[in-house]
Amino acid sequence: MFTLRRERRITRTHAVLWTLILTSTVADVLLTMVGLSLGYREGNAVVAALLGEFGAAGLWLVKFAAMLWLVAGWTVLSDRDAAVFLALFAAVTVGVVAYNAVLLFG
Repeated sequence: MFTLRRERRITRTHAVLWTLILTSTVADVLLTMVGLSLGYREGNAVVAALLGEFGAAGLWLVKFAAMLWLVAGWTVLSDRDAAVFLALFAAVTVGVVAYNAVLLFG
């Protein structure tokens, strides 16, 4: 068989995007938990199904799977493409957090 091995150095842009992704992911989980405790329903059908089946562990499972997907993509893409990949994920996650914050507090 073969081994795909590529050394990945984290660029400054990647570091900023990873920080944004991890921070917004934690905020997303916290806001989701608050919303659920206040009686709101999860809007993502996949997450809702996993929450129904596994409780909060289902939410963490989805987030963990997303992080694995991100790390895999970041590892194999070029620096430029990896930055775009991370930026798109960050934009979606920040958008979800903003939406949830407005829904809960605004």
